[in-house]
Amino acid sequence: MHTIPHLRRVLASLAVAATAIGLTACGGGGSSDSPAPPTPVPTPAPTQVPRLDESRCPYTLHPSQQLSTGVRCGELVVLQDRSNPSGPTVRIPFAVFKPATASSRAPVFYLTGGPGQTWTEVLAQVPAGFSPGFNGGAKLPRDEVVLEQRGSIATTPALACANTGSSWGPESFRDPTAELSVVLPALRACADGLIANGVQPRNFTTDDMADDVEDLRRLLGYDKVVLNGVSFGTNWGLAMLRRHGTRVDSMVLDSVVSPAVFPLRGDAQAYDSAFSALAAACAAQPACAARYPDLDDRVSTLFDRLNAMPLPWQGGPGNEANANVALSVLGQTAAFSPSSFPRLVAEMERWVNAGQVPSTLPQFIEDILIDDSSLRQTFGQLLSVTCADNATTTEAELAASVLQVRPSLRPARTSVNQSIYALCGAWPYRKDLPASAFLPVTSAVNTLILSGTFDPLTPPSWAQQVASTLPNTTVVSFPTRGHSVQNGSACSNAIVRAFLAGQAVDPSCAAAEALAFE
Repeated sequence: MHTIPHLRRVLASLAVAATAIGLTACGGGGSSDSPAPPTPVPTPAPTQVPRLDESRCPYTLHPSQQLSTGVRCGELVVLQDRSNPSGPTVRIPFAVFKPATASSRAPVFYLTGGPGQTWTEVLAQVPAGFSPGFNGGAKLPRDEVVLEQRGSIATTPALACANTGSSWGPESFRDPTAELSVVLPALRACADGLIANGVQPRNFTTDDMADDVEDLRRLLGYDKVVLNGVSFGTNWGLAMLRRHGTRVDSMVLDSVVSPAVFPLRGDAQAYDSAFSALAAACAAQPACAARYPDLDDRVSTLFDRLNAMPLPWQGGPGNEANANVALSVLGQTAAFSPSSFPRLVAEMERWVNAGQVPSTLPQFIEDILIDDSSLRQTFGQLLSVTCADNATTTEAELAASVLQVRPSLRPARTSVNQSIYALCGAWPYRKDLPASAFLPVTSAVNTLILSGTFDPLTPPSWAQQVASTLPNTTVVSFPTRGHSVQNGSACSNAIVRAFLAGQAVDPSCAAAEALAFE
């Protein structure tokens, strides 16, 4: 909720799916006592829920795909509120990608991030017989399953809210008050419209989505599943483990988040720590240290100067570049392109010295700022999940968290917190989650956790906290990576391959990775 929508963000859905290159290349996975092939569940009556409706495929698939043989798709139909058997339903698209030769290995269920992200722009790129990895990844060794998050743009209903103010988000304004005066009424109107049409946003939670996965598993006839999630997808997977742990064979959790770590309380410090870690990494490399000396102090000075005097920027929030924008841009760079971080700090310093943002930005910054239309994230779903998962966090705790970061970052983080609290206050999310939803998940399920040293979105400390109650867990830290470490790393793919093949995980390649600063 604290990121600028125009920033280039690596889709968690793509980041998870890209792991399919690693999962399929070795043809391995599962133990010697892998479950038998799935036994189909009898087709429920058309009015029964939960049920599968495979009368049409809700996705646009690659032309080479053959329904029923290479891919099976349709909609999972479940109750919006499982405690109300006569209530309305939600239709959730799913797809099962099947290898040419049937496998007895537990299927991999990919869990997207966001919350609210979708598979709709991804699956058309997956050729027949290939994994739902980005651009087809590699050949399938086992069934691989994708399921939309309830409330995403692909589901019926979707928790989409249009015309909710600036695309930059109120948290990008120095004083978000004026922007919130536009956004909050629009949000309330959106919520009122959904409720008037029988949609209760409070029923679109992480726990509801975990139960959706369990319903799909049962209806597809699988005994157990392997869960692979990135970012919010790890939270989704942990909820599945907490609620239906006997059906989880193993898990891969990349860039871990969980309500038990109270993410909003540690969010500010995660950004500050990531900036300092990148500055220290630069200082440890003679070439980077010579080109960008005293980088951590320069970050603080940059924020001090932007706090004192924002820069004119046509098209920016309020037509300016302020400390809030710098926080988001630098944070996303740390998460997805850490090698560009020192160069971006130096470029922003030039803006401050010139007194304005140049009309033509360097290409590497354009790449960071480019809008990713495939994200198609639904704002209502983002709020329903994020606000509920942080429901026990108070304004006082958010204020205290700001005091844990360097003074130059505090004004921007205060604006972010003000925006989050106001947005959640305007949205009818579930405020009565049971206490168990905020307790650490404890399980002996075999788990692989991956984290990146420079990740400001889900910092490595959260991975360690989650791992502390999962005793059968291997944690691999990547000292040169940010968020979504499975995406685009041969090392992380090899580690995941070994884990799913039941082999010993060798993290040495992660430690050997080198970061080449620009």
